[in-house]
Amino acid sequence: MSHTRILQLTDLHLFCDETSTLKGIPTRRTLRDVVEFIQQNEAPFDHVVITGDHTHDELTESYTTVRDILTPWLDRLSIVPGNHDDRNVMRAVLRDVIERQSSPDVPDDDRITFSFRCGPWQCLGLDTHLPGEVPGQLGSVQADWLRRRLTDHGSDPAILFFHHPPVDVGSVWMDAIGLQDRQLLLDVVSDFPGVKLICCGHVHHEFEGTTGSARVVTSPSTGLQFDPRGT
Repeated sequence: MSHTRILQLTDLHLFCDETSTLKGIPTRRTLRDVVEFIQQNEAPFDHVVITGDHTHDELTESYTTVRDILTPWLDRLSIVPGNHDDRNVMRAVLRDVIERQSSPDVPDDDRITFSFRCGPWQCLGLDTHLPGEVPGQLGSVQADWLRRRLTDHGSDPAILFFHHPPVDVGSVWMDAIGLQDRQLLLDVVSDFPGVKLICCGHVHHEFEGTTGSARVVTSPSTGLQFDPRGT
């Protein structure tokens, strides 16, 4: 039996200045280290998904550096924005990636989403970026799009990828800046038990929980890690 391998990376937080650090962490160097480690120690991946916060300063030069570092995976890359992203700059620097990943029935011209298939699995990327804000928002238009996609594919299992987790993760300050309209998502997921997995970032640490019948996981950042017990 053949297997499809998906790599999720999140919260890269790169700066334009290569010497800049995020709370002392050299995020450009750590991203290079992560990519190099994966290439040397893992089998090839069929898909690579970035669940937001590609940069910290949202500058063109920073996105260009992200693109350069991820060059080995550009042909299989799928991306969604986080709160530390700028959709316009993302589109300018990663236009080919975004155009390739976009489905013909995009939920909103402003949102950056994706859709691809892994055998029977439907993999959907949602955009929870809320300009000028740290918390995230799904929005009713995107929720309706998600419902249509799940309806169109009947009982096929599905994986959702987006930045802000839709459940509390046990961190007081992080739980206050998660997905603000999480009930919208829960309403959809509750109606579609085929949604088996939700993969997020934002919280900079590992977490596992549930919403509806879906397992919710968060991945660590490629750079700075947060202690969920901290402030």
